[in-house]
Amino acid sequence: MRNNVARKIETIEPEATTQEAGRVVRAAGGAFVVSTGSAEVEARRAVSCMVEPAAGDVVLVSVLPEHGAYILAVLERQGSDLCVVLDGDLHIKLPRGRFVLGAAEGVTLASGKEVGVVAGELKVNARRGSLLVESLSYIGTAVQAEIEKAKVKAAAFDASFERVTQRLKRVYRFVEELEQLRAERVDYVAKKNMSLRGENTLVTAEELVKLDGAQIHLG
Repeated sequence: MRNNVARKIETIEPEATTQEAGRVVRAAGGAFVVSTGSAEVEARRAVSCMVEPAAGDVVLVSVLPEHGAYILAVLERQGSDLCVVLDGDLHIKLPRGRFVLGAAEGVTLASGKEVGVVAGELKVNARRGSLLVESLSYIGTAVQAEIEKAKVKAAAFDASFERVTQRLKRVYRFVEELEQLRAERVDYVAKKNMSLRGENTLVTAEELVKLDGAQIHLG
């Protein structure tokens, strides 16, 4: 029984598929006209041919009698630029190993909607960095930064914290116009000297003003 099936399969003649090399004459809208040694044929790009053919390319064309002609591969190109064009979603999966993307001149990621990065750990190493974001939202549990020098220039800055703790060696603040501090309690402690200077200094209290010191000089 098995031998009979095998003999029947062997008697089936495959489709008369032909393959030729040709040059792309015209390319527009996913349709290509390829000039071969015998004639000019209209061909579509096969799914396995990820490089988008361009006019002047030497390509390999496969002609199927019932399905038309397909460009299987781009064999030669006069220029050096290549464009990989795919229809629909693209998924690259590596069950094992690492995925490395390298380029000598640069790498650009562009999307009209969203770019998402999901990882157990994210590392970014660069000699120089630039970030332009119209609106930024960060949600996290902890931030640790070690910065040698930071410079921030903004038109407006609003921050809301439950608690802020800072340990600094030197702090310099330059306010051009006005600085206001509003709090329920304010406590300033200086180990050595505290100096308040101004053209006019006003101290106002609703109930009590107390000066306590070993020596008090007024005037």
